[in-house]
Amino acid sequence: MMSARQLSNMLDEMMKETRRGRLNWSMQIESTDDLDASCKEHVTQDGTDWLVDECFVEYACTWKGQDFCMISYEHVLTHADQTRMTCLIFLPPMGMRFFDVAELAPYAIEADAYVSNKVHLLFEQLMALYRTDASRCRLRVIDPLKN
Repeated sequence: MMSARQLSNMLDEMMKETRRGRLNWSMQIESTDDLDASCKEHVTQDGTDWLVDECFVEYACTWKGQDFCMISYEHVLTHADQTRMTCLIFLPPMGMRFFDVAELAPYAIEADAYVSNKVHLLFEQLMALYRTDASRCRLRVIDPLKN
């Protein structure tokens, strides 16, 4: 299994190659962010009702002749002006493309805030690439209510 440091270094290289126009991507996103609050899960912790948002993003490309797949998961709890967030990163085999934390758990990377930020920077770079050259970054948005 790859370490967080190895993943961080690889993401740096991948982002450089993407900027140079040498790497194309495919992304899938499933998020509850834009759903009405009545459609979202609510949890109670320590007597406080929290609104739950979830976001899965799959990143896929061919890197140095090998298929690469990474899935990030954000679990966000919101109550008034308070927010609690958990970010998980998975490196599953190519055939394992489920947006299910329990199924992905064996492929989790022990990621700290630094690696999570790298993944977020990759997300921003790929969304900008999609807006300017969709042929280099294919994007599929999945409706969480239909999945």
